[in-house]
Amino acid sequence: MENILSVKQIKKSFGGVHALKGVDLTIKKGETHCLAGENGCGKSTIIKVISGFYKPDGGSIEVDGKAYPVMTPAEAIKAGIQVIYQDFSIFPNLTVIENLAFNQVLANKKKFVNKKEFRRIAEEAVAKINFDVDLDALVETLPVADKQLIAISRALLDNAKLIIMDEPTTALTKKEVKLPGRTYCIPQTYRREEYYYEIKFKSLCNWT
Repeated sequence: MENILSVKQIKKSFGGVHALKGVDLTIKKGETHCLAGENGCGKSTIIKVISGFYKPDGGSIEVDGKAYPVMTPAEAIKAGIQVIYQDFSIFPNLTVIENLAFNQVLANKKKFVNKKEFRRIAEEAVAKINFDVDLDALVETLPVADKQLIAISRALLDNAKLIIMDEPTTALTKKEVKLPGRTYCIPQTYRREEYYYEIKFKSLCNWT
C-alpha cells in the first residue's frame, strides 16, 4: 500500500527540553495506528507538527508523496489531514446540522443559508459512519460520545485522508467506548480495517 504520511527525523525542542528527538513515522493508506506512551513523551507534539501547528526544528514531512518543507495548518487541511482534539471544536449552542454544514458553506463562500442544502450535507456526513442522531438537536444537549462523532463526521466531509484523534476516549465513559457502532465505526465503515483495529484497541485498553 502507498504511504499517506511519512515523517522522518522530526526534532522539536522547547527551550532546553527535547520533546522530539529524530522521530520517524510512516502510515500507509487504510492503516489504523495508535500512539501510546506516558505523559510528556511527545505524542501531542508530533500530532501538532504533522498538523502544522508546530514548526519542527528538523526533519521532513511528506503527505501522499508530496514534501512539505514547512507544513502550515491550512496546508495540512488542504492535504487531507484532520485532527480531532479532546474538546472536539464544535459549537454547543448550534444544532447538529449547523455544526456539520457551516464549514462547507463557508468554504464555498456562500452568503445565504439554504436549509435544504444544510440538511443534505448533514445527512451525508452522518451516513458515512452510520451515525444515528437527531440532526435538529442542539449539540449541548447531546452526550459526549455523540459530540465526538459529530466532530468525526465533519472531518470526513472535508475529504480527510488522515484523521488523527488526540486521546479519543479520554472524555468518554467505559460504557460509551464499548457502544456498538461507536468507537469502532470509523475503521469499520470508512477504512475497512475492523479486525485489526478492534484487536489492537481492546488489547491496549484491556477492555475485552
